[in-house]
Amino acid sequence: MRVSAPRAAAGSDGALALRSSTPVVDVMTITCDLPRSGLTDAYYVARTWIGLPTSGLFRIHARGDQHLVHPAIGVVLPAGIEYRMTHPVEGGDTNVALTFRADVIEEALPGRSQRVQVTRLDLRARHAVGLLLAAMRRCDTGRVEDLGLAILRAIAANLAPSDPRTPSAAMRKKIDRVRILLAERPDRAWTVDSLARIAGYSPYHFAHQFRAYAGTSVHRYLADLRLAAALRRIESGESSLATVAVDLGFAHHSHLTATLRRRLGITPRALREQLRGTRRPPRAPR
Repeated sequence: MRVSAPRAAAGSDGALALRSSTPVVDVMTITCDLPRSGLTDAYYVARTWIGLPTSGLFRIHARGDQHLVHPAIGVVLPAGIEYRMTHPVEGGDTNVALTFRADVIEEALPGRSQRVQVTRLDLRARHAVGLLLAAMRRCDTGRVEDLGLAILRAIAANLAPSDPRTPSAAMRKKIDRVRILLAERPDRAWTVDSLARIAGYSPYHFAHQFRAYAGTSVHRYLADLRLAAALRRIESGESSLATVAVDLGFAHHSHLTATLRRRLGITPRALREQLRGTRRPPRAPR
């Protein structure tokens, strides 16, 4: 199968789909209900697309590379590439996909790679995605354009570097197994020791290799996954912070609030105001 969009929205709920277009950026939401699966058919990318999952996880396979993608990670699919996907867990996934005018992409990603690229886990970009979706629902195209360009800048700045010192393919596979567990069940009380045993390494060696590959510590990675899940639930209108906190492994709602303030500089109340468009987000730190 060859499609020019990032992916056919197999099994998607059309009532939930959003799309917004400006002269600079085209944004759409994609829902995939595919169960745990092996390789899909091939998808062809006619224009460069950026994908940002808000739930679920999947792998992209292209030109001999594999990339695990989950919320708070962005993926760049360059024009002219074909890719396939696998779904290592049940539940499907939801994504925001953006494409930009050709000159904008060239300026943001000059001499861009002909291979799929992913970002490090980026909670600020995930926050911006939630605000983008809220602006789309309000039909605020000016805000959609501003946020789309801000997300593109964040993607360009945070693409994971190609570093020969990163773990071997065999070790990356083991670390990805751990990343799948963390993304699928961020609510669990994971420890470095328990995860190291799953990977088959000592805690010291595992922690070192995880940081080299993921760009951050296991503890920070898990905390940001929990916050990404909390953002989704707050964005969906859930009012009980206590329920969200307990469901996602925070000690209590004050712990969730403090973590959100520390990582993004906002409180849940301020986030809700941002989503309603009654409060602008703070400027990102330099």
